[in-house]
Amino acid sequence: MSGVPGSGKSTIARHVGSRYGAIVVDLDVIRSAVLDGGVPAEDSGRAAYPVMYALTRSLLDQGFSVVIDSPCQYDEIIATGREIAHERGVAYKYVECRTDDLTAIDNRLGARVPMRSQRRGVSVLPVDLGGADATGEQAFRGWLHATKRPVEGYLQVEATESMDLILKEVGAYLELGQVAR
Repeated sequence: MSGVPGSGKSTIARHVGSRYGAIVVDLDVIRSAVLDGGVPAEDSGRAAYPVMYALTRSLLDQGFSVVIDSPCQYDEIIATGREIAHERGVAYKYVECRTDDLTAIDNRLGARVPMRSQRRGVSVLPVDLGGADATGEQAFRGWLHATKRPVEGYLQVEATESMDLILKEVGAYLELGQVAR
């Protein structure tokens, strides 16, 4: 599950996990725990991704279906996800939650109770990085265009559509109940 902060990826990931009995591995939960463990904010991503991959491998080895909930700003994330799926003999599916509506994103960010690693608004940094972010809108526009995705075989949903419509699209993509793993 991919998308910029506030695009709805965590909400959709939780719905998919619940509907299909999959475990959601949320990078923000891991990254917040890494911050709680004393890792500086600027190093938290570098520390969290290996934990996310190891946890995903472990859960798949235990026979669980897994949804990884993470923005996808690096080609390595796709490559590692495909590698894990191949190693474990499971399907690799990629769903991107996307919207260009920064007002909707800002409203979602402002309405949630943020974890330590999460932005509190388009122009409000995570708590560990300070307060206002004068370049927030510019950063989000850059992230929207920098999101990595597979060359083919992925689903992109418009994150401002109704949850029912999104879940119907995701369900069809996951081939009648086959969870993204």
